Formats: sequence, structure tokens, C-alpha cells
Amino acid sequence: MSDARTGGSPELPPELLMRYLDGELPPEERVRVERLLEGATEIQRDLLVYRHIHQDLSELRLRTGGGRRSVWDRVHQRLTRPIGWIFLCTGVAAWLIYLTWIYLSSATPTWEKVMSSAVVIGVILLFASVIHERYREWMTDPYRDVER
Repeated sequence: MSDARTGGSPELPPELLMRYLDGELPPEERVRVERLLEGATEIQRDLLVYRHIHQDLSELRLRTGGGRRSVWDRVHQRLTRPIGWIFLCTGVAAWLIYLTWIYLSSATPTWEKVMSSAVVIGVILLFASVIHERYREWMTDPYRDVER
């Protein structure tokens, strides 16, 4: 008898059926589910419903904003963004060089320069490690190519 509240059978929860359908079950669990499927028509019906839902969802494509693109969209993509990145990088580099020159030529005691340098270097290293970790996560993310 099917459980009306969860949509699955009492012996087999819907999550297990979905994992079976996706091929995510270990071999011993897969054999157990297949054994239950042999004799239970309600579980077979639930599996068929989930299979149709899975198929419908995998074929679903969301619109990406229409097929019409103007010439200016291509100009923006090929010209504006790279020029913006060039200006941003050269501006940041110029400010860093200027600030470093002011920092090194100031009359502050050396121990203060060393301590403040240690703080700045620590913050930069932590920031770089977070960026590196996020990049590694992004590279292994199975859903990164999913279109919205």
C-alpha cells in the first residue's frame, strides 16, 4: 500500500527510488531495490512516475532572454570588457607601486613597517587561499554548466 503523505511505499522511501533511478546506489542497495521491484507493482508504478518526472525535468530548457542580439552586445562583449579589465589592472598596479614607494620612503621606524607588512601579507595570503579554494570548487562543480 502506498504512503499518501510521502508519495512512496512504506518499504522504499522516494529518496531511495530517486537514487536508484540516478544510478547513485551502491551495488548491495541496488540489488535490494531490484528485489523489491520484482514483486511490488506499487513500487514499480512509483518508479515509473519518477522516471517520467526525471525525463521531463532533464528535457526542460529555460529561455535565455531571447534569440535576438544586437550588434552592440557583441561590441560590448569583445571590446568594452577587455578594455575595462586593462584599465582596472593598470590602475591598481599604479596605485600599488605609488603606495609602496610612499611606504618605503616614509620616516616610520622599521619595526612598524615590518609589523604592518606582516598584517597586509597575511590578509593577502588568506584572501588568495579563499579565491583558490573557490576556484577549485568551481572546477569540480558538476552543475557549473547548467543553463539558467
